[in-house]
Parts: sequence; C-alpha cells; structure tokens
Amino acid sequence: MLHIKSDFFIYAGAVGILVGLFFLIFFIYRHISWLIHRIKKQKTTSPKLLASVRNLLLILIVTAVSGMALFMGFFFRAYQAFTYEEPVAEIITQDSEEPNTCLVTLVQYLPDAAQSSNQFLIKGDQWMLEGDILKWDNWLNFLGLHTRYRLTRLRGRYIQAEEEKNKETTIYSLVKDENHPLWRYLYKHGHRLPLVSTVYGNAAYQFSGKDKHFFIYVSTSGFVVREDQNKHRKLVFGTALSSAHFYSISTF
Repeated sequence: MLHIKSDFFIYAGAVGILVGLFFLIFFIYRHISWLIHRIKKQKTTSPKLLASVRNLLLILIVTAVSGMALFMGFFFRAYQAFTYEEPVAEIITQDSEEPNTCLVTLVQYLPDAAQSSNQFLIKGDQWMLEGDILKWDNWLNFLGLHTRYRLTRLRGRYIQAEEEKNKETTIYSLVKDENHPLWRYLYKHGHRLPLVSTVYGNAAYQFSGKDKHFFIYVSTSGFVVREDQNKHRKLVFGTALSSAHFYSISTF
C-alpha cells in the first residue's frame, strides 16, 4: 500500500511540476511579447493586472503543491526502502521429552511462493539461525533493490559460555554447498565490487519454548526475529509437521 502511495505522489508531483513550469514559461512569454510590442509601438492586447497576478499565483500554487507531493513521494519511497522487512522463514518450537532439548520446525520461504518445512532436535537454551548477507549501496535500496541473503545453519545455543563449551551441542546445515564459490568470492572481494556495500555473516536467536512461533525477516541490516503475538492463533503443529523432513540430532 505504501509503495502505491509513493509512486502516486511521485508521478503526480512530477506531472504537476512540469505543467506548472509549462504555464509559467507561457506566462513569461506572453508578458515579454507584450512588452516588446509596446517598445516597438505596435498594437497589442494589454494583459490585465489582476488577471495576471491571479494566473501567476495559481501557477506558483500548483507548482508548490506538486513539489510537496513529489517530496512526500520520495519520502515514502525512502521510508519503505529502509524499513522494509522481507519474510524469509518461520520457526515453530515445541518441548521435547529429552531434557534441555527442543523440537524445532523451520519453514523456509522459497521462490514462487513455495515453502520447505524441516524438523530438528535442538539442544540448548535457545535456537539460532545463521546466514549470509549481501547489503547493497543505500541508493540501490532506495530504488527498490533489497538485501540478498542465504540461510546456512540452524543450531542450539546456551546462555552460559561454560555450558557452550562443555555440554552437548547441535548444528545443522541448511544448504548443500556451505563453501559456495559465489558466496566465498563475495566474502573476500564483495567490499571492492561496485554497488555492494558489504557482505557478512549474520545470526538471529531466541529462547526456545513450548508452542512458540517466530517469524524471520531480512531487513537492510540483517535478520530480524518477531514472535507471533496473536494469542488466539492456533498453531496446528500436526499439519505443519506431517509433511516436514525430520533431522536427528548431530553433535559436534
């Protein structure tokens, strides 16, 4: 909706300014032409003072209002570009029978509105989703080019560093080729490429819990986690998990 409003204001403002400039040029041309005829002492119709002032004010008002509309359109476009969050995945958590273990369903959003659902056993206090981020230059975000990303790993995380070192941990790869040549090249040389602001790794994590539902987004600065606050929403795990692929625990 905001995108439609920004385009409308931009186009309407641009057209209004062009129309205002056209009539302003025509207004100036008429008065210069009248002045030239007066100097040459040729017969010409004299523009009325009040009508000329009225027309000039109308032209200036139309141009000013159009300029404001154009500014508002660019403001809306900038606001949308730098606050837009693209949905990329969902995390659904359930308690497991094993202590300090959580059952996590990861639903990834694929191109063409497709989805991929996989189930994991996660050990730790929190789940953590990792990925690669390619951030474009800001002016490209303004033009509508959004941050590129790749989800790479899902793992468990302990709050205490000592537990992280001593307790059993779990980690799963979400890609077939973790050392993808394109991303490896972007990590090494991305900052030197034109149009690219930076390339880096990013992670988002939250506490696991019974029947919790999180939405994962990617913004211009990386991954964003938002918990589903709709208390009346029923999470039908059986339906979501029946078609999911199950991954057993792998420890490192």
